[in-house]
Amino acid sequence: MHNDSVTDIVFNILHSYKMAMRSTLKDHEAGLNGMNVKCLTFISKSQNCTANDIVIFFNRDKAQIARLIKEMITNGWLTKTANPEDKRSQLLQLTEQGKELAELIRVTELQIYEKMQENIPAEQLASFKSTALMISANLKAF
Repeated sequence: MHNDSVTDIVFNILHSYKMAMRSTLKDHEAGLNGMNVKCLTFISKSQNCTANDIVIFFNRDKAQIARLIKEMITNGWLTKTANPEDKRSQLLQLTEQGKELAELIRVTELQIYEKMQENIPAEQLASFKSTALMISANLKAF
């Protein structure tokens, strides 16, 4: 690597992670993009998830999330049902196909997570995690 600044290293890790996810998911011809993966994972881990929950969690534009949800419903991955606690919003639920994709994503993430840690001693991983959390906290100050 020519320039091994922290930003270059972080960029390379993120890029490698995305490429590994994309490559593995493409092998299954799932037709997923990055936000599909993030949203399916978020919804699968959430109870009573609404579009606004996604907007807040990912800090994205409401219109962007509305288009994404519409696309995922069209693809047969999500359904919307009335929210009994707030008539102005709807709950998002994964369909069977959406659950299968969320499970594929979970398994893929686990495989990549294991590969990322291969041949790295536990002490170094702990140190890296600690440092990465500090860097993240510093950046959230912006």
